[in-house]
Amino acid sequence: MARNEAGDTRQRIIEAARELFTAQTYRAASMRDIAERVGITKPSLYHHFRSKGEILDSLVRPPIDQLEATVEAAAARPTLAEVRRHVLAGCIDVMLAHRATMALLLRDASVYGDETADLVSRVGDVTDRAVLLLAGPDPDWRRRVRAAQAFAAATDPISQLPDVPAGDLRAELLHGAGAILGLTPVPAEDPAR
Repeated sequence: MARNEAGDTRQRIIEAARELFTAQTYRAASMRDIAERVGITKPSLYHHFRSKGEILDSLVRPPIDQLEATVEAAAARPTLAEVRRHVLAGCIDVMLAHRATMALLLRDASVYGDETADLVSRVGDVTDRAVLLLAGPDPDWRRRVRAAQAFAAATDPISQLPDVPAGDLRAELLHGAGAILGLTPVPAEDPAR
């Protein structure tokens, strides 16, 4: 099999798995279901991925990597207001770009198990770092609460409102999360500024 064909097959497997995990849950979807959806044999599927956990990792690793990079880039901003805006806008943008995958991660409890412990830990670490940045330097417990509320307000509705157009949802998420933190609104065309 040519290298491009193998890459295409891997991508088709990942997409089929995302669809099945979303429709059935991660636990309910089987390797056989994934192979059938792609139109390959189960042994061929195992040629590309050793386990369902490895498929899930390949599916969610890119958005988690992007979230980590976004949060770390925001940390370098010169003011607390800019850090906050970049954390919120950046995380919203990544999550909207990977909406179905993030919905799976946030709403399917069967994703959380022994074979996915490292993955779940990474998600928790990114969330903790984002909340820490939103809270600002030396926060008291009230600022930490507001930071956690703002992060949840910015990210949770993405998986709860899949039918709302991304641009409209983005604007409302930024507005609501910013209000929790007392951020003054910025022009709609560039909320990350």
